[in-house]
Amino acid sequence: MTVTVIIACSCGKIEDEYIDRSIKYNIDWTKAADSSSTALAYIYWSSTKHHFNDDNLGTISKYDYWPEAHGLDVLVDAYKRTKSDVYKQRIHDFFEGVKTKNGGSFYNNYYDDMGWHGMAHLRALEATGDVRYEESSRKLWEFIVAGWNEDDGGGIPWNHENNEQGKSKGIPSNGPAAIIAAKRWQKYKETEVVNGHNNLEWLSKIYSWMKENRVVQQSGRVFENINDKNGDWTYNAGTYLGAAVEYYKITGNKVYLNDAIKTADWTTSTLINANNKVLSDWAEQENHDVNLFKGIFVRYLTELIKTPDLPDSARKRYVNFLKNSAQILWTKGAAKSPAVLFGYHWWEAPLNGKASLRAELSGSMLMESMALLQKEGYLN
Repeated sequence: MTVTVIIACSCGKIEDEYIDRSIKYNIDWTKAADSSSTALAYIYWSSTKHHFNDDNLGTISKYDYWPEAHGLDVLVDAYKRTKSDVYKQRIHDFFEGVKTKNGGSFYNNYYDDMGWHGMAHLRALEATGDVRYEESSRKLWEFIVAGWNEDDGGGIPWNHENNEQGKSKGIPSNGPAAIIAAKRWQKYKETEVVNGHNNLEWLSKIYSWMKENRVVQQSGRVFENINDKNGDWTYNAGTYLGAAVEYYKITGNKVYLNDAIKTADWTTSTLINANNKVLSDWAEQENHDVNLFKGIFVRYLTELIKTPDLPDSARKRYVNFLKNSAQILWTKGAAKSPAVLFGYHWWEAPLNGKASLRAELSGSMLMESMALLQKEGYLN
């Protein structure tokens, strides 16, 4: 990686607002992704129990069910990019290792957590052909759909608990579910019917509930509580716009593409650090769930960038936004010796040689996204 400092004025227009033109970065994103995903696959991986550890020092946490799914997602990203047997073997071993860690099944009390696994397992199936993931992704989807109820107009609750907190509905449970419905419709079409509806019908029901109950139509803001902006999270915006992109792929209806664009514009102008315009969530802190949220948004913004009908001006805007976040993460927010470790703030490297799994996953997702965009010509 070479960083060349040039004395120059930063005079970019709106389409270049995310790029600091006073610095020229020459980063090979493929090598960056290689370094970060290799660190994840070796340093965060338990070679004996076949699951991800809570940090790079080998700590194990029983609360890592949902980050494990995103670890699988990064393994799939890296395998699709490299075709390395290392990643394929990890994907294979993950199935039994994580199932055993979770008590012998992939079932969980939380619908959102099962949603992350449902998406990741379907991607693992498609990447490797491992039929075990076909069965697990189907069962997870059946568990999730069973949570839908018509109380307060529909939606899937947070968890199974029969109390007010358990009954609460929001994007965390419904966003992943909508994406699963879209992906499963594209794969299985009319042959799969769950709880009386095919997956396109489930996509319509879940997406409509989110749009009507958790999105400000004028701005594209995705919220959990309309009166609490500290509850606006990048992963909620990411899964909503991801569902919109998939809905557009299926129907060709520009309404859904416009939904995705509005939410992408709102997120990239609002959920950022004011000083450097880097993607950021309120409450980022050491070893916290929130540190994983950014990578989720990056995954689905990348899908939007790759959408052929996206206007060129919007594509350039989002590519520049990701470039800025990635350049700052790689040059300021990452420790690179003896291995790549990412900070939970993307502009601050981790201290004392320790980084949590959640922060590492977000950073690895961004590096894999940049490598993909570079390979497919979007960074030119």
